[in-house]
Amino acid sequence: MREIVLVLRLTTVFSTVLGSLALAQTSAPPADTATYELSGTSISGTARPVVPILTAPVGAGLPLKFENGLHLHPTLSTSVGYNDNLLSNNSNSLQSRFININPQAVAEFKYKGDRYTALASLNSRSYSESSVDNTDESQLMVAGDHYFGARARAGWSLGRLSGTDPRGSNNRPMTAEAARWHSNNLDGRFIYGAPEAPGRVEFDLGNKDKVYDNERATTAVGDVATASYAGRLFYRLGTRSLALVEFKEAKANYSSALATTESNLERRYYLGLTWEATAATTGIVKFGRMTKDFDLVGKQGYAGGSWDATVRWSPLTYSVVDLQASRSTADATGFGLYNLVTTTNLMWNHKWSQLLGSRISAGVTNTEYGGTTRQDSAVNLGFKVDYELYRWLKIGVDFAVTDNTSNAPGNEFNKKTTMLTLDATL
Repeated sequence: MREIVLVLRLTTVFSTVLGSLALAQTSAPPADTATYELSGTSISGTARPVVPILTAPVGAGLPLKFENGLHLHPTLSTSVGYNDNLLSNNSNSLQSRFININPQAVAEFKYKGDRYTALASLNSRSYSESSVDNTDESQLMVAGDHYFGARARAGWSLGRLSGTDPRGSNNRPMTAEAARWHSNNLDGRFIYGAPEAPGRVEFDLGNKDKVYDNERATTAVGDVATASYAGRLFYRLGTRSLALVEFKEAKANYSSALATTESNLERRYYLGLTWEATAATTGIVKFGRMTKDFDLVGKQGYAGGSWDATVRWSPLTYSVVDLQASRSTADATGFGLYNLVTTTNLMWNHKWSQLLGSRISAGVTNTEYGGTTRQDSAVNLGFKVDYELYRWLKIGVDFAVTDNTSNAPGNEFNKKTTMLTLDATL
């Protein structure tokens, strides 16, 4: 009950502030969205909607506008709920109510056709029956998108991400409290080729340094620095479709003396197609091969098929179906040599009226543990309904269930989570 009272108080305060700001901006123009119009001297004569390269997207709420051209996009999401299996085990031994608070702000600035953003967010979940399982995730990121001409553009991002591994979310020994970590991330992308050109090339560079902050006796083996790069070549097949060739490489170096045998090199080789076949369908599909080779001579790695596909079908302006499918490896977290993960997810978003919307999702994740005979299969189902009380405030009910089966006894579990949500923007 205390959680519900706290959320209602937070909502009342936030609503008052947002209401005042909304009244002050009734004459403001429509808010900026994830696409924006290029202007200025970087691309002479160009005025087209452009998807951000590596800068943060913004939502549909009204921004706070400052005289220096800075736009601030704040949002707040809160929820109260119940989780019937915090530890994801087959005994459902720990159940708890929780409160979740997720504020976020994106500052956006445009200069001579370039775009810059600074993002700050916090996602905090507190459990009434088990404070050691409280989770905190935060993100601080600055980024820039630069347009050098009609053909060349580039993006960069620099940030720090702090996260939590909930107890029971991996195969490492159970810790006394949830494992907390932080990661410093640096990413860059260069693109050459106009949107309508016969061809386009892209190059990516990335570096991530992940370090665990607590329960070091168990979690230190997860400290890892990953350097990656990728290259893509697109070739136009028609007005709405392009073929692509892609190569990715990622080198993971584990720093703990207990985990030096985990360091590995992963490569992916893809052929694919991206298209807008009709006004209702868009997608990108990539098939190919991937390898994972360990630094330790003789340690069994992986070489086999891999794919990554995302397809969106919009039969109506107010109804969208998304299909996502992938197959790739992941580093082991306490069991097996590596994980081979195959996922298929389907999501349907529908607006039943101007104010009422729903989301239905279903997915299957199959995990094979390299070097062992263990295989897990998790079925995930979700349902959410939200109602727009005001232009800037939505209330919703969210229900999710996970049913995990395994051929290794003791690893089956079922989990259900129910939430009452509030989402606010300006």
